[in-house]
Amino acid sequence: MTARPGTGAAETIGGNVERRRAAVGAVASVALLVPTLAACQGDGEVTPPPTPPSTAAAADLTLGTYGMPQAEVEALVSETAELNEATETRQVQVQSSDSSLREAVAAGEALPDLFFASNSDLAYLDGQDLIEPVDSYMVARNVDFGDTLSYDGVKAFTVNDRLACMPYSIDPLVMFYNTALVDFDAMEAEGLPVPSSGRWGLEELEAAARSASDPEAGTKGLYVGPTLEQLAPFVLSGGGSVFDDQTPPTSTALSEESSVSALTQALQVLREPQITLTADELAEADAMEWFTSGRLGMIMAPRSAVPALRAVEGLDFDVIFPPSVDERATVGTAGGICMSLDSDAKEAAADTIVDLTSPDAMAGVTEAGYIVPVLLEVAQSEAYQQTDQLPEHASVWTNNLRYTYFLPAVPDEAALDAAVAPYLDALLNDAILNEETILSTVTELDEASRLLLGGSAAEEE
Repeated sequence: MTARPGTGAAETIGGNVERRRAAVGAVASVALLVPTLAACQGDGEVTPPPTPPSTAAAADLTLGTYGMPQAEVEALVSETAELNEATETRQVQVQSSDSSLREAVAAGEALPDLFFASNSDLAYLDGQDLIEPVDSYMVARNVDFGDTLSYDGVKAFTVNDRLACMPYSIDPLVMFYNTALVDFDAMEAEGLPVPSSGRWGLEELEAAARSASDPEAGTKGLYVGPTLEQLAPFVLSGGGSVFDDQTPPTSTALSEESSVSALTQALQVLREPQITLTADELAEADAMEWFTSGRLGMIMAPRSAVPALRAVEGLDFDVIFPPSVDERATVGTAGGICMSLDSDAKEAAADTIVDLTSPDAMAGVTEAGYIVPVLLEVAQSEAYQQTDQLPEHASVWTNNLRYTYFLPAVPDEAALDAAVAPYLDALLNDAILNEETILSTVTELDEASRLLLGGSAAEEE
């Protein structure tokens, strides 16, 4: 009997891991940073003296959120209130904004002492000299960077050998599926290919999509959007690269031979009109509306989508790691707490970071259901697993963090998305597509990205 999806233990990635990490912009030097930080509280020779109680002067601090869901903000406010009651020297006020972080900065708003940011904002924040690296503050407070904190979270917030912000959460893309439309047990009984121990490929994906597609019932099997983020898991799992190996990146790398090969294989399934949403169907409703109305079998989405899906009456869903062209891979974003370079109370702010990332405080925010916490203790607890709620296999996120890669931060992510959008749309929606047209399309896409990211094509202009 085939194991239920999502229940398999995580496996070690084989193949050229270092090349693939470079391709998605992972900071290679974090391999040096993490042991250095861990050595400061481990059994190694570099052991600082015990940190005395904080001598930071009494301070009123601000903690900013940008575009954070209201339920998550409320949980953060509640945890902050408890922290305020526990100390007489620091009082933290949460400031919530519906704007994005970049919109707030562009509008001339002053940054709070501390604020939540995505790793995708790092290039912008660092380039504008807006943040104070937190590594030395955390080491001075004996923060454990060893076995208690996700290595992936630390990696996501490392810039130029420094820990720019304190990692807080990770949000990988996984495949959500409607269990009424995608029934792996029924498929197996019919002799169809199905996932085994949470692993599956394009053959199993196509079979599941076809089983969920019913013209008479008006259902479709699958949707993967025309974005770098949504296509990246297929490119990476096929041994390809999304970006070049420069830091920061100077171009996308979809025209590399391995990337073209991975895309060519994946597109045979992802653009099949009988099982995927067409442009006309998307004009009727977006993909998430198709899914929440029970008419779409599978959709790629992050953990942060869970609370909204739980709120849909009658929708039964579960999650499974994205299908592989070859090896397992997905992409994700990370959330962290950053310190403003202009804060007048950096020591008190550092103390607050330690408090906010304690197991109790992080568990309180995790219970809202939006995040995968970087503290392993919290990730393994009921605060995150929430076994009495959907999805059944929340462990899909935590068991597979080692296969999660972070697309490199670029100064203007929105501009890059706009520049490559026409080419990605062509890959998924043009009427005629073959190996020749795929290569020409991704070559033009890479050239467009170079003009924006400052690669050789931009230098020649």
